[in-house]
Amino acid sequence: MTVTAGCSGHRYGRCIQYARESGSATGVPFESQQQFHNSRSRFKGFSGPIGAGKSQALCYEALKLAYLNPGCPGLIGAPTYPMLRDSTRASFLELVEENDVPYRLAKSANTIYLHEPNSWILFRSLDSFERLRGTNLAWFGVDELTYCKPEAWTRLEGRLRNPQAVHRCGFACWTPKGYDWVYQRFISAEKLPGYQGFLATQNTALPADYYESLKSSYDPRFYEQEALGLYLNVWGGRAYYAFDGQKQQGTVPYSASFPLWWSLDFNVNPMCSLIGQTVIANNREQIRVLDELVLPDSNTPAACEEFLSRTAKWNSGRPLEVHVYGDATAEHRETSASRTDLQIVRSFFARYPELYKAHFHMPSRNPPVKDRVNCVNAVLLNHAGARRLFIDSRCQELAKDLEQVVWKTDPSGNTLSELNNRDRMRTHLSDALGYYVHRQFPMRAAMGERGGPAIL
Repeated sequence: MTVTAGCSGHRYGRCIQYARESGSATGVPFESQQQFHNSRSRFKGFSGPIGAGKSQALCYEALKLAYLNPGCPGLIGAPTYPMLRDSTRASFLELVEENDVPYRLAKSANTIYLHEPNSWILFRSLDSFERLRGTNLAWFGVDELTYCKPEAWTRLEGRLRNPQAVHRCGFACWTPKGYDWVYQRFISAEKLPGYQGFLATQNTALPADYYESLKSSYDPRFYEQEALGLYLNVWGGRAYYAFDGQKQQGTVPYSASFPLWWSLDFNVNPMCSLIGQTVIANNREQIRVLDELVLPDSNTPAACEEFLSRTAKWNSGRPLEVHVYGDATAEHRETSASRTDLQIVRSFFARYPELYKAHFHMPSRNPPVKDRVNCVNAVLLNHAGARRLFIDSRCQELAKDLEQVVWKTDPSGNTLSELNNRDRMRTHLSDALGYYVHRQFPMRAAMGERGGPAIL
């Protein structure tokens, strides 16, 4: 089926087909996509699981509105510039090329000019929403709206005022992120007047094992949100809800056949880090936390000396292979007057070449808190029911973190995307665990229909 985009009296009406990757070789939209396009609501949204054709719907709607509003500018936005460039704009270009729509791309201005309707489409990153003031728009569309701040949407609403527009519309697509501002505005029973949301289901045209393969990477609640498109309170209450102390805490053996990892959270009081291994057991990877270092009122040199003491029992006469992970601030925070934390750790290992062979995996910046927590929950228990992380009984403070750390809430009781750290003993060891797990066991699915870095 094709859908005609054009307007009465305009000589460039055109039939636009979906890009073939959206679901079938004929470019036919799914029923939920068609319902979204047929809606005449001033503001409308398309929500569903990853792979459900949300970006395809966004691009089709943008092209349709460009023809419905000849001579008027429109805007397509995304949460970050890399996603805008690599996913959203690429999807739109694929759509216009498959439909032989004549256009001109101005890369420096990040705009596309459509010759037939004489319309410009601006492509803008929404992470700096104050820059959105200015041009009067006939329409705008936002990819992955749940990753954007509400201020970005309201700025765009204020620009939907082009006097020549035939049909003004603001629209968006997204993967659910709980009962957030997007849910409240588009989906809930108290949704705003003039707003309408449409729910997509899993894309049956994808490979048969696409969603099944995600079960080993996602914890149960995250799978239901990302792969089923359900609205859940994923971020409410306990952060590491997948941890079960009875099943995951006990005697954890060291294996001389595998290297050590040491992951640090460069706090001062307490200074915290974890020593562990990732081994192959029963033909699958298993993360073992062997020991925890919790040093009150301490510093990085003291943590290094404690690591030396704790690992001496595993020295067999040849250097232990150690992979070092940790807080990105290690490269910038100075414990002494002249050396950063990372320089201190490097110098420590350089002093003992007969004992250690060290490899460093420090990120340039820390991952988002939600990303780390998602990754840890997924190795604690994935949707397939497998537990891949086990901690030794001596790691009492880490166990307390996994049992007690909760999300912050605002004065109204709304859950925030930050961990509650009012207790100075909490969050540091689970942070150290998260730095390692996020680096070595990242979530496989990414934001957007085409992929890219996840911004959870």
